[in-house]
Amino acid sequence: MKKANLISIPIKLLLVIALLVGFNWVYTQYFWVDDLKKYDAHVLLDLWSKQDTCDVIYLGESSNFSIHPNDTQRYSISTLIGIESGYRVGSLNKGAYHAGIYIPLIQRIESETVHTVIVTLNLRTLNQATIHAPIETSLQKQARLFKLNPPLLNRVLLTLNAYDDKDVTERDKAMWYEWTYDTLKSQEVEFPAPTIKKWCELPKFVDENGEQDMEKRTLADHYIKAYAFQIDSNENPRMQELDEITRICKEKGYRLIFNFLAENTEYADSLVGEPLVWLMRQNRDILVQYLESRGAEVVDNLEAVPGKHYTDQNWTTEHYDEVGRQIIANRVADVLASGEE
Repeated sequence: MKKANLISIPIKLLLVIALLVGFNWVYTQYFWVDDLKKYDAHVLLDLWSKQDTCDVIYLGESSNFSIHPNDTQRYSISTLIGIESGYRVGSLNKGAYHAGIYIPLIQRIESETVHTVIVTLNLRTLNQATIHAPIETSLQKQARLFKLNPPLLNRVLLTLNAYDDKDVTERDKAMWYEWTYDTLKSQEVEFPAPTIKKWCELPKFVDENGEQDMEKRTLADHYIKAYAFQIDSNENPRMQELDEITRICKEKGYRLIFNFLAENTEYADSLVGEPLVWLMRQNRDILVQYLESRGAEVVDNLEAVPGKHYTDQNWTTEHYDEVGRQIIANRVADVLASGEE
């Protein structure tokens, strides 16, 4: 009797495994695509449809598809890169995506034609406001479905909220804590205030009557919140995510190019001043050195686009008109072509 029970244990285990494999097959065949659409994770569908007809995969966010209403040439940055370089470039892009969301997508690339991955690098994604943004919960929910696991397992984990699902209040508290206590330090530059919170509290654009130009002051504060931070490679979660991207691309044998997007340093200077521009350049230098030391290539576009070519003149974004998109595309295409043998 005992011997029969012992024999039945491995049989039962095999049966359970077979059932799980079967359930996963059924889910993958009949439900997975619907769930990717339902949870707005359709970028994985884009990857499947494009990867076998591409030489290059371009991972981007809204900077890639945003245009100015007056543009006569409405090509995306990735399309222009393809035109200028002669390579077939397939874009995977969705607003607000960042390095952490790109990781599982890169892991999912299975193509005999792709040899290069271009990753958009947006400086603002390393700041406190973006790391703790309310939209992050939704992004992490989408990324859960991208993970390199059996699709059914990802769906179960999604149901169990097995992803970073902090609520808006918790994220807002974390952001304000860092705005209040993250202290700016430099032996080269004297900052008007030691933290973002203190810097934003300072009066700005005060006229002879003591009145502030609130429109300019508000925009200046947006720039401070976006760029008045210092990257710590040991503490900033984006740095670990960027490191993981370099590791995965090296493991898969892909050439990796980071498209470091342009920021409006002209307006940052005129609205806030040199200390803020110094921080932007310092963070750029840290990122470029960090990534190049790990074998990636970086196209440094930080100051490549003049202020007038940003479509958002009253906000901080990486949205460009046709001139700005062409400038960035040309610079990336030049680096891409430089890898030809």
